[in-house]
Amino acid sequence: MSLPPSPVAPALPLTPQPLPYSSLQGRAGFSGFPSPAQDYEPRTLDLNTRLIKNPTQTFYLSAAGDSMEGWGIFEGDLLVVDRSIKPRLGHILVAMLDDEVLIKRYALYRGTPHLCSAHPHYPPLPLEDTDCQLWGVVRAVIHEYLR
Repeated sequence: MSLPPSPVAPALPLTPQPLPYSSLQGRAGFSGFPSPAQDYEPRTLDLNTRLIKNPTQTFYLSAAGDSMEGWGIFEGDLLVVDRSIKPRLGHILVAMLDDEVLIKRYALYRGTPHLCSAHPHYPPLPLEDTDCQLWGVVRAVIHEYLR
């Protein structure tokens, strides 16, 4: 896989946008009551700082289709893609293959590198002897429940 010039503009320069951030942790099960004093701990969280490690090498991409639902990527989700990360097996990649932008997991299938979906209707795509261009590695997925 080769790394082409950036296909899209990088994320805009980061302007700190800290928002209130609770020190509480959400749990799926009940584990008692939190301390009322925790409500008064001043903490903030800036998602730019949390999700974007290399601003000049990062871009956003919206997901389309259903092939990655098994790995938590749904139609319309926003992907944070980092071009500076060297792809490793298991990473989710954004790549151009046969003039199509794909979001797939980089994996071995029958001993050779493939781009794989999480849906049985989409077969693994071999990378050997192809002109696959890596656009970047998906660092984060932002999934909105209400749109």
